[in-house]
Amino acid sequence: MFRTILATGAALAAPTAAFAQADGDDEIIVLGTREQGYRATVAPQTNKSDTPIKETPYSVQVVTRELIRDRGITTIGEALRYVPGFSPQVGFGATNDRFYIRGFITPYNLKNGLRRSAYAPDEQLQNVEQVEVLKGSASALYGRFEPGGVVNFVTKKPLDKPFAEVGALYGSFDQLRLTGDVSLPLSKTVGFRVNISHDDREGFRDFTFSRDTFIAPVIRWKPSDATTVMLEGEYARKRGYFDRGFANDPLFLEAPRKRQFGEADARYTNKGGVASLFVDHRFSDILSGRVAFGYSDFSKDSYYYAFGFPPVSRADPADPKVNRRTSLAYDRQTDLTAQAELYARFTTGAVEHKALFGVEYGYDHWRFGVRNPPFGVNIPIDFDNPVYGQRADPSVLVSDGAWNSDSTAVYAQDELKLGNWRLLFGGRYDWNRLRNRDYLAGAGDEATKRGAFSPRVGVTWTPAPTLSLYASWARSFRAQVDVGRIRDGSLPKPLIGESWEIGAKADLMDGRLTPTLALFDITRRNVAVSDPVDFDLVIQIGKSRSRGIEVEVPAVLTPQWRFIANYTYLDAKILEDSFAAPGSRLVNAPRHSASLWTTYDFRGRLKGASAGFGIQHIGSRAGNTDNSILLPAYTRVDANVAYDFDAGFGPLRAQLNVLNLFDKFYYDSGGAFIPLYPGAPRTVTASLSYRFGGGR
Repeated sequence: MFRTILATGAALAAPTAAFAQADGDDEIIVLGTREQGYRATVAPQTNKSDTPIKETPYSVQVVTRELIRDRGITTIGEALRYVPGFSPQVGFGATNDRFYIRGFITPYNLKNGLRRSAYAPDEQLQNVEQVEVLKGSASALYGRFEPGGVVNFVTKKPLDKPFAEVGALYGSFDQLRLTGDVSLPLSKTVGFRVNISHDDREGFRDFTFSRDTFIAPVIRWKPSDATTVMLEGEYARKRGYFDRGFANDPLFLEAPRKRQFGEADARYTNKGGVASLFVDHRFSDILSGRVAFGYSDFSKDSYYYAFGFPPVSRADPADPKVNRRTSLAYDRQTDLTAQAELYARFTTGAVEHKALFGVEYGYDHWRFGVRNPPFGVNIPIDFDNPVYGQRADPSVLVSDGAWNSDSTAVYAQDELKLGNWRLLFGGRYDWNRLRNRDYLAGAGDEATKRGAFSPRVGVTWTPAPTLSLYASWARSFRAQVDVGRIRDGSLPKPLIGESWEIGAKADLMDGRLTPTLALFDITRRNVAVSDPVDFDLVIQIGKSRSRGIEVEVPAVLTPQWRFIANYTYLDAKILEDSFAAPGSRLVNAPRHSASLWTTYDFRGRLKGASAGFGIQHIGSRAGNTDNSILLPAYTRVDANVAYDFDAGFGPLRAQLNVLNLFDKFYYDSGGAFIPLYPGAPRTVTASLSYRFGGGR
């Protein structure tokens, strides 16, 4: 008898009919979230398969709903901090969260398995059920991605019983957050759910603030047991201070974290929405299919104070000045993905198959414009004693263009099982049409055609029910339409990644301890870097490599005690570049990082109370490409206490959270052309939520 264990959150996140039914003698055991803890046994959307994670030949981490709830966090960046191989990256102007995986930036994410750009959107945690992280090259399934991995946000779906939860949070920096989550069955076949949030806060740096509003409705229609139709939407609007952080100069490492080198009038407005449609149908016990469509449209209007080149004037070494200029920018990103997939489950002799075939059309279009003051205008400000009030009108249009990528793809995958062995092989071919338009120069209307094949192969051996050993190889690609042109006027060839991984996964203590060990080696080539002869052009000699070890240990030690721990060793460096010396470390890639989060539920007279404790260590990192800035290592401690109780009119949850308990000064991130951003000081929040209804 084949035994599958599904955690409640994963089961809710999985497409209802995307996969053919298992054989009649399969046993499905559903775990409650407390028993599940911080483990997930399947990641059906990210893997496009219901194969247990333990039997897949690559590393997959899942941030479960239970971990999100126990930690009491409200942002995507915080949700991923306890994922091995993860490094935070503050987005452009501190307007959103981005991240590095195994030393490589993630310019795109997935939401419910559909690709979307990460520059302009501000991903919200309010409607997220769980976060799935697939490590290594994901292009065999998803096309244009970096080789470090991909993040998939799985959203909450309508429940079978009425449910509602409302909450309020207040904390440091005058943060006020209001949330609502309502699920209603409208009939026996139609369900509705909506998540809303409003967050209003000041910042820990001078002048900073943010105000955001978010709403995400979803309707599910099940006309039959074999068919499910899901329609989802999102709308988000966020305003705030456009914070450029600290410039890439070692002098800024001496600045207090609250000091601002822009003026008080810097602003941004992000707004946009997402619409998606999923139709899942089971034709038989052998064959099922899915049609998916997703569209997103986000814009960013920005007025900010950019650092000059160079960022610091040292005409008087004892009194350095920060060079600045104003910029007025407009960005709009639209993404579309349309997929049709067939899943088949069959046998050939003694071999069991799970096969996938799919076709996809998609595009991501980026329209942008930038205005600056006339060339040579500088509005310097004193580094040690800034005096604010200067301004220069950004009256000159210096950039007006569009980066467009249209793609058509076909992909296939087969998972073969014979006894204790599983073999996975698959591949995807993408046809790209690229345009890099420069409306000021009147150039770039012609399309550049690129094609790439992205294969992957993996094998898993399960010598015992409690242990799996695996190995895999995969190749990835990403079109480079947004980096410039080479000397002959053409666009660069695609960036190619190649990843190798071996590892072991265990299932111990009756499934309550599920450690994973992964060793990986990733090479990225064809990287477009600055042409040393003409900085307005690029040359394709860039090559980098990331290799390392990851260990993740999620466990439920007792029914009351849960924890997750991880460690990563990462050797990520540049092999070839026109600017940085070979051997230079990749930015934001600590050689050593580790974390642990644990929660304990009290019993007896303290029943309903729980306490959580977390510690995260990030080793020293390169803060810029040439490694002239080294961000120091830091260890951050978080803690919370919570109490679930019934006040006579329903269940309530009160929670007190403290991030950065010991007020450690640290830097969240740096980057090649991205400023340095200090992390937040001690942050305390208190929240109260009320649940009612028969759901969860």
